[in-house]
Amino acid sequence: MLRFSPNPNRAHLIPWMEWSDEAFRVAREQNKPVMLYLCAFWCGYCQRMDQEAFSETENIALLKAYFVSIRAENAQRPDIDSRYNQNGWPTIVFMTPLGDPIVATNYMPADQFEDLLLRVYMGHQQGQGNASAIAAYDENAAVPLQIIAQPGQAQLDEITAIVMHLADKVNGGYGDGQKFIQPEANDFLLARYEATRDPKYLDQVRLTLNRMRAGPIHDDKDGAYFRTTTGADWTRPHREKLLGEEAGLLSNCLRVFKTTQEPVYAEMADDIIRYLNRKLYDPDKGSFYGCEDFIRTFPDGSGEEFSTIIDRCIYTDANAQTIRAYLDASLLLGKEEYKEAALSALEFLWTDCRGPDGGLFHYHDDAPRVCGLLNDQVQLGLALLIAHAVTGEAKYLDRAKDLAEFVLMRLKNPSGGYYDICTPGQAFLKLRLTLIEQNGPAASFFLELARATGEKRYRDAALWAYQPFQADFKEYGIHAASFGIALGKWSQSQ
Repeated sequence: MLRFSPNPNRAHLIPWMEWSDEAFRVAREQNKPVMLYLCAFWCGYCQRMDQEAFSETENIALLKAYFVSIRAENAQRPDIDSRYNQNGWPTIVFMTPLGDPIVATNYMPADQFEDLLLRVYMGHQQGQGNASAIAAYDENAAVPLQIIAQPGQAQLDEITAIVMHLADKVNGGYGDGQKFIQPEANDFLLARYEATRDPKYLDQVRLTLNRMRAGPIHDDKDGAYFRTTTGADWTRPHREKLLGEEAGLLSNCLRVFKTTQEPVYAEMADDIIRYLNRKLYDPDKGSFYGCEDFIRTFPDGSGEEFSTIIDRCIYTDANAQTIRAYLDASLLLGKEEYKEAALSALEFLWTDCRGPDGGLFHYHDDAPRVCGLLNDQVQLGLALLIAHAVTGEAKYLDRAKDLAEFVLMRLKNPSGGYYDICTPGQAFLKLRLTLIEQNGPAASFFLELARATGEKRYRDAALWAYQPFQADFKEYGIHAASFGIALGKWSQSQ
């Protein structure tokens, strides 16, 4: 389902297509370059593109006549986002009909965008007939690993050093500029504290949570936390709230409360849950919407009054994270209704977001869509294992084993690790990626499943997820944290 800015615009007049084989077939048959517009539901500059560049008569005419226009949202298509995102949203990528990239850019005013359209069209006319380098890619040419390396303490120490180097010792959080909610980094440091009892790890997370609670990133009116702030001191927030980030932060608060027994962290957790129940819970599906965005009442940017819009898609990975957090909350805060909400969401995902091949779809609007992404399988797998531990019901363990089989059969990379997508697609989606931020949770899932079942083959499956990532974690920055969590679990399991 294509969505546009909630403010007045004419972007819908462009003959948009979704990313599909059909879109690239049309491009090849008509010899037209492809324009991929990658946006985010909550992104203000994306909304401005709809209202400005995509509403100008000349640009609409050029796109109708000379381009195949594809529109994709980052949350609905993380597989596209991970391959094409260039420094944020919107990202606009022009490609040949065969899918080879021509040029990429971000937000542009209407007149500059018109100039770019003309230059891309003229360049395509002059350079048509180029062969596709992507078409020659053969993932089966990869050479399987000969030696299975065991994860070691050195890798864990390297990631610990990276995260602590990025930790802001004054304001909390990570990095010295714009601040984001970073639940995985917090979880990693909490795991390091639990393993070592070194107080600096717990102190950093407590500092982060305390500064967030006291700063403008916390919504004092409706509760919960905005996605990011421009200020390093948690000031000047961007006013959107995403389910996955809220769920991750909820888990952080619960874990610190469990460790310290300080009531303030239970209060933070309750604040987030009250917000999620009030603003993002879908009573019809028994699950949670994707995000809440805040739109200025006056589109020219004047004034400080906002109205809100809700992304009513049900995202499997974000709901799985929420289920895990709610199950933890039910135990730590003594609220049976949190467990009931979690199990209701779990049932919806299993019955309504699962394909005939056993794999999970990524999201559900009026129907389930985009099947076979690794992160959905492992995140729900982790949620199922917690549900089994909390309820003792065997069906949750059986379902986790079903998802494990899907991952092993459909997503295993013969050279080590697990692919992010099940089936190759067009252009850069021909390239199935093995991503550190997804293989960390995959390793954690298989380790937890091995512990729950006693089956060594799941431990071997966890070991396989570690294989592509042996050293040089610095290039991944804070995104290495989720892999570090899995390394810590491996170390503890020895």
